[in-house]
Amino acid sequence: MSDPSVIPPPPPPVNPVPPPKSTGLAWFFLISGGIVLFLTLGCILAVTEGNPFSEMGGIALLCGSPTLILGGLFLWLGSRRLNR
Repeated sequence: MSDPSVIPPPPPPVNPVPPPKSTGLAWFFLISGGIVLFLTLGCILAVTEGNPFSEMGGIALLCGSPTLILGGLFLWLGSRRLNR
């Protein structure tokens, strides 16, 4: 039935993911992420009067953490997209 001398053909090669056509979205993520991080850190410092380790520091960090995470995520997405 099956001949041991017949070898099946190799599977087709896997092509790498093509790079994005433009880098506009990556630059948008990088710039907007940097701006969001900069403004958030500035607001945290303004609320805590320059001492982020004061009693208001924890509250400022807690309230500013969503935008810190968003800014960091945008920076990460932009750098990842540019390096593709």
